[in-house]
Amino acid sequence: MKFIFNTILKKLTVNHYTQQKKSMKLLYVILIILVAIMSFACSYDKAENKDPIPPSKVTMTPHKCDPGDPGCAYTDRNNGIDAYSAGNLDYNWMKIQWDDTPLQKDGDIHHIEIWRFNEYGDTTHVEEIPFIPDSSTYYDKFIGYEESVIQRTWSYFIIPFDEAGNSTNSDTVSYRLIEVPGLQAPADNSTFSVNDSIDFSWYGGSHTYRILFFDQSENLQYSKDLSETVCNIPEILEGSSFSPIPGQTYIWRIDAFGPEFEPSIRSGSESEERVINFTP
Repeated sequence: MKFIFNTILKKLTVNHYTQQKKSMKLLYVILIILVAIMSFACSYDKAENKDPIPPSKVTMTPHKCDPGDPGCAYTDRNNGIDAYSAGNLDYNWMKIQWDDTPLQKDGDIHHIEIWRFNEYGDTTHVEEIPFIPDSSTYYDKFIGYEESVIQRTWSYFIIPFDEAGNSTNSDTVSYRLIEVPGLQAPADNSTFSVNDSIDFSWYGGSHTYRILFFDQSENLQYSKDLSETVCNIPEILEGSSFSPIPGQTYIWRIDAFGPEFEPSIRSGSESEERVINFTP
């Protein structure tokens, strides 16, 4: 009797375990099906709701004019694409600018890609920058570019991307970098009397040059176009209303200009900036 009871109990236990195992398998299958359905539904919903509208087309700012040009109301900060001094390096960086008003109106711009190329090809993705309203100036330092950057025409465009990954290419602007004037004299932070004769000299190619004097707030005070790589105060000030003020400090540099290239591509470079002090 005891044997029969144990046999029946064992069968019942085995049947219960088998049934429980089948139930767990069924539950597992049902969970997998539910996850698959939910994933499909979410993907479909995402595809249905994705923003199909690309960013507005951006207009790059061409080179407007240079400080010292007759009637030029622009400064180094807002005159469009232009050479930008890289200190005592033998080449310039490039400043590019664009109008980001359309992108601000879009309201969903995530980042911007900067691209450049030259007349030999060399199309390069320069950098990806976050979109910041009213921050529409970029300085290309040619990091990683191992060839000479001068005597080349550089063209730029940008590609804004919105939150959904849509993008629109801007138009293109170009500028040609030429040899940078190497300043020789006077030395940086030199001090002179307002009555002294001061010789300025630099080296460079066969270009048109311009000497510029700025106050400490970078406001242009005086400029003079030159055909040689030397000049002198007081000679360059003759006939002008500018004269150094005793006790004042000025910033000076030399800009170089080459010929225009087709189609109307300006060329130029900027020397490093130096300080000059005047005493009574």
